[in-house]
This record gives sequence, C-alpha cells and structure tokens, in this order.
Amino acid sequence: MNWIDIDVLTFQYFILVFARMASMVAASPIIGSASVPAQAKIGFSFLLSVIMFPIVSRSFPALPGHIILFWSLMVREALIGMLIGVISSLMFSAVQLSGQIFGMQVGFGIVNVMDPLSQEQTSLLGEYLFIIAILLFLVMDGHHLFIKIIANSYSVIPMGGFSFTESLGIEVTHWLTKAFIIAFKIGAPMIFSLLLISVAMGIIARSVPQMNIFIVGLPINIFVGLFVMAASLMLFAYFMRGYFTSVITDIWMLMKMAGGT
Repeated sequence: MNWIDIDVLTFQYFILVFARMASMVAASPIIGSASVPAQAKIGFSFLLSVIMFPIVSRSFPALPGHIILFWSLMVREALIGMLIGVISSLMFSAVQLSGQIFGMQVGFGIVNVMDPLSQEQTSLLGEYLFIIAILLFLVMDGHHLFIKIIANSYSVIPMGGFSFTESLGIEVTHWLTKAFIIAFKIGAPMIFSLLLISVAMGIIARSVPQMNIFIVGLPINIFVGLFVMAASLMLFAYFMRGYFTSVITDIWMLMKMAGGT
C-alpha cells in the first residue's frame, strides 16, 4: 500500500480502524489512565492502526453513503474497543476494592493516597495491591495479549458487525457482579484473619472490662493485617494469574456474542 497517495475511501476505512484501537487504548487499565498524556494515547492508537490496517483491510465491507450512517458505524467500532478495555479495567478495580475493604478493617480507612493512574484519592493498601497487580500483568505479557485480542477481533466482529444483544448485556452485567466476587476472594485471607482478631478482642473485652480494648486492638489489627498480607502475596499472585486468564477468555466470549457467532 502506498501511504503517500491515499484516497478518501482508504482514509475512511483507516478512521474506522482507528476508532476501534483508540477506544480500547482509552479504556484500558494502564495506558488509558489519566496520568498518561493524551498525545501518547493518540500516538499509540495511531501506531496500532497503521500496523493493523494492512492486515485487516482484506475484509472491509462497503461503506454507507450517508455521513450519519458512517458516524453510526464509527460509534459501533468504538464500542468494540470499549468493551475490551472496560472489562479488563474491572479486574484492577476489583483489586483496589479488595485493598480498600482490607484497609478499613486494619484501621487505615482515612489513610488515602493519590492514585497516579486515576488521579483520585484511593486506599493506601488498595493502591499497593493495585501496583502489584499491574506488575504481574506486565510480567505475564498481558499487554501483548490485549493487543492480540484487538487484532483478532476482526475475525469474530468484522467492521460493522457489532450488535449489542440482550445476552451480551446480561454477560456484561454478570461481569460487574464477578468483579465484586473477585475483590472478596482476593482479600479473603486478610479479611478473615482480622475478623478472628475482632472476635478475640470482643471476648477479651467481656472477660477483662478494665482493659481499653480500642487502644490495644488497633496496633494488633495493623500488625496481624500487614503480616497476613505479606504472607499471602504468593497466593495473591497465583489468584491473579488465574483471573487474568479468565478475563482473556471472557473478553473473547463477549466478542463472539457481539459478533453473532
């Protein structure tokens, strides 16, 4: 393909490819964060589009003649990328929620830090687990898998083939519920251990009423909570590996449903 002499039709097809790539980049959990400059996101989306366009240009359908229909087609292409990016972001949101619940139990409910990715206040322990999850994601080449998914998406959802069916909506809603379940599973060792500490402190408070249980219990909660969190990091990494695999499988299933296959 001669990129010097590009006709209007080729440019329109390229815009549609760019819409799918740019929406995935904007909704992805790492490069789509608010801390990444918009120029970097646009540049990366453009680079992906340039790489993907010669590969997927063999199966392009005829373009609609009206500008409104063309914009409608571009929105449908953008929804495909958003579907991939949003589902992948839910995994990391579940990790942050798990750390936030655990932090409140430890006594760090008011200890917040600025998240550089979302530019919002978040729990200290939630941010810690979030950073570990991102490192595990990169070590496992998760970013390469998502690029592979968006490249192979044209085989199950050709250009203009996206359709938001009732079954697809149910599955997306189910994934929202699944994110909460994942959050509680990740934090289960820490949450359960602190629950036992609270029960023990309650028994001690009833047995020895002279003891100020709030002063004694707070450092015990912090010590036990941080110790259990450090001891369960290997289990956390094992869980995240399985959850990342599950996310890839679920995204591919959702794309097949969106493509009607």
